[in-house]
Amino acid sequence: MCRPSSWARAVAGLVVLGLLQIPMQAPSSAHAAPARVQDDARMAEGARAAADFVLGLAADRSFNALYDWIHPDAHAVIPRVTAVRLFQVIYELAEAGRGTVTGARVTEWTWEVTGTTYPVAVGVSYEQPYVEDGQPEVLKEEMFLVEHEDQWRWFFGDSREYVDDLIARFGEGGAIGSAADNRIESVPEDLDAFFGDVLATTEFPYVSPGVVGVDADEVVNTGCGATGPDFAAFYCPRDQGVYLDLPFLTDIETRYGDFAVAFVIGHEWAHHVQREIGMERVEAPDEPGEFYSIEIELLADCLTGVWARDIDTRGQLDPGDIDEAISLTLERLGDPAYIDRYDPQAHGSADERRQSFLSGYENGFWGCNVVL
Repeated sequence: MCRPSSWARAVAGLVVLGLLQIPMQAPSSAHAAPARVQDDARMAEGARAAADFVLGLAADRSFNALYDWIHPDAHAVIPRVTAVRLFQVIYELAEAGRGTVTGARVTEWTWEVTGTTYPVAVGVSYEQPYVEDGQPEVLKEEMFLVEHEDQWRWFFGDSREYVDDLIARFGEGGAIGSAADNRIESVPEDLDAFFGDVLATTEFPYVSPGVVGVDADEVVNTGCGATGPDFAAFYCPRDQGVYLDLPFLTDIETRYGDFAVAFVIGHEWAHHVQREIGMERVEAPDEPGEFYSIEIELLADCLTGVWARDIDTRGQLDPGDIDEAISLTLERLGDPAYIDRYDPQAHGSADERRQSFLSGYENGFWGCNVVL
């Protein structure tokens, strides 16, 4: 991961000390028992492979995937938009190339951003080519990774002040209003800002969808036909519109809470994102970009989970919000047992939908098998 040096001072006076530059710790004792030596070797090998993977994501400019691969403790304090925008600026300025792992060591390590000490971490040294003042240079640095659920995850930032400065300079994404606000306005605004930022780092264009709220006894003509009674919510790819049944949303807010409403809107917004990246629902997929209905629907739940994690990182989820979405899913949104898995309108069982949402919430786009 390229660490900017003098060229970084062009970024509005920001002195970036390094995406992965962390105070180095002394190596662990050389007098470990043979079993410990073998265990250290296993961990070092796993962390080396993960670090090489991370360096590859950076070289490919897959910045959203790069963010997804940081440790959950880092997700909790560093919003996606902050990290991704920083990565864009640094890699553009540095013209950074593919980093190469050169070594690994197991050690105790403290992440100074939160002050958390990890008894077992792996410091992975690497070399990375970059350009400074028009001249080729090679950065020699070390990143630290900590195992989480059998995966080695990385960190960046060397102090809380550094992270706060990044958030102030690069932003932290949209902002959902309080529970008293009109969620039909604030949720779409936040979804639009989030997915707009995400796709801005890719080759996919992003155009905001339309949002139409439909009152009781009102009929609206859409590109996919007229709305009917109790339609709940749907996305029409023909006119790129998100249509919301306002009485339905009022009912689920009363029964489950305001984030249940946000989940429904987020799911339909995710269908628009799928359209933007070239995914299409068909009855019998046989071409790239074609998917069964159940695949489209479960992915939409997963993408909604990715967005939910982002607003949680920004401190805008209330306790119990995730449970609201899960309760709604389990009680109201799963397909009945008699619906065939490959029915043209299949959405997945209640438990499948719950798992898909949580996978996005816990693992980001990786949890959705999407690389952006």
